[in-house]
Formats: sequence, structure tokens, C-alpha cells
Amino acid sequence: MTTSSAGRPTDADLVAFLDRELSPVQVQWVESWLARDAALRRRLDLLGRVGGGHVKEAFSALLAAAPEARLKAKLLALPGYRPERPATPWRKPWLWARNRPRLALLAAGIAIFMAGMLIDRLLPEWREVVGIEVASDNEDEWRQAVAEYMSLYTPETLSGIADEVPPKDRELAAVGAKLGIHLLPSSVSLPGVALKRAQILEYDGKPLGQIAYLDPRDGVMALCIYADSHQEIAPSTEQRAGLNIVHWASHGRAFMLVGRKTMPELRELASVLSQRLTL
Repeated sequence: MTTSSAGRPTDADLVAFLDRELSPVQVQWVESWLARDAALRRRLDLLGRVGGGHVKEAFSALLAAAPEARLKAKLLALPGYRPERPATPWRKPWLWARNRPRLALLAAGIAIFMAGMLIDRLLPEWREVVGIEVASDNEDEWRQAVAEYMSLYTPETLSGIADEVPPKDRELAAVGAKLGIHLLPSSVSLPGVALKRAQILEYDGKPLGQIAYLDPRDGVMALCIYADSHQEIAPSTEQRAGLNIVHWASHGRAFMLVGRKTMPELRELASVLSQRLTL
């Protein structure tokens, strides 16, 4: 595990992150990278799947054929890897037992690398190589992308937009046409916040509607609708990029209400919207 937080986290850092072996400062460093690096998130997801036993069978033959001593030598040769040393001799067996899963995990990565396959390129072909299903991360990734985008907004971003109803009618109609949903100011207006703008964006080749609000106390808030054939999902809460989020899915569309309001307030507003927009 590396101890420097100056660069991009290595596989050893990600494994230590999954094993909860990093210090609080190192955890913040890894999380900051994950928030802005989609490729790193995919790598962490794959390492988590390997460590969680989802594809353990795919590596069993490689691990059985790889002598542990030789794998330890290769592990020590990895750039930036520093083995942990016990504080006292009697703790050595305990430390080796604790690090053994990490050694096996990285050994599998070494075997794949020696076979000429990069881990990022392996993901799209995983189903054909090992004959298993790998769950898509799109349902999470689109919300992460929206949260990062919304974190750039300030009240000044929307304060110059007039609150006139006719332009909002046209904007909502255009967004609704793209998403296959009937949108009116009366269906998306919320108490205490000004409806400022509706626009159509795109994520992963699919339309993503954004309806932006301005709250005099809490700043920018947005209802985002993503047409991606989602399964029915009850309203759930989460935090991304420093913002509170309530998300749900209905009739093949995913919804998320995102902003800096408190979670109870956001849940109440999301409940109003979900009832109005359920077709």
C-alpha cells in the first residue's frame, strides 16, 4: 500500500480502501479521486467484485497454479508497493493472515496482466470470457455525473433568469417530448422555490431532462429525469458530491431530486413530485 496521496491511487491503494486499512486522510484522498475519475470507479468496482467472491471461480485455476513465494516476489516488485511490517515478532502470523486475501487478490491481477489483458478492457468482454453476468453501474453513474455537474451551480447561475410562465411552458414541453412524459408548470412547481429553467441534456447517449429551481435559502435545486428503461424503484436517499439526493424510478424513467436542502425537506418535495409525475 502506498502512503503518498500526491498521485492517482494504485490497485494496492484501492484494495486497502476496500479492506478498510487506510487512514482517514488516505480515505479522503481515495474518495476525492473516485468522485472525479470514472475509470477508477470501474476499477474499484471490479476489485470489489473479485474480493466479494463474484468471480472467484474465474481465477481459481490461475491462483492454484501460481506458487505463493513467486507471487510474493512479484508483489514486492510492484511500483509503489510497501509491505506492512509487524510491530513485534509475535504479531507476524496475524499480519500475514490479514494480508493474505490482499495478496491473492493482487496475484489474480498479476496473472491477468501477464496474460496480456488490461483490467479496464476486460470489463466489456467479461460475460464472454467467464460466462457470468456483470451488473451495470449506469444506474449509479448517471446520478454521480448529475451530482458533480450540479455541485458547480451557484445561486448566481440561475438568479438572472426571469420567472415568466410562458417560456417555462415551452421549455417543459420540449423536455417532455424528448422523455415521453407530459410536463406542465403545475406538475413540477414546488412551494417556496422558483422554477427557473427546463432543458434537455444527454448521458450515455440517452436524454436527460433537467428542471432547475432556485431556493432563497438553500440555493439551486434540480429535478432530473433520465429515460433509461429503469425498473420500478421506491424513493431512496443518498449523498453525492456534497449534495443531498432523493431518487426513484417509475414507468421506465429514473428521477432524482438533488440540492442542498435538508434530507427531510427534500424527501417531502420528492414525494409531491413522484405523485404528480406517476403516469
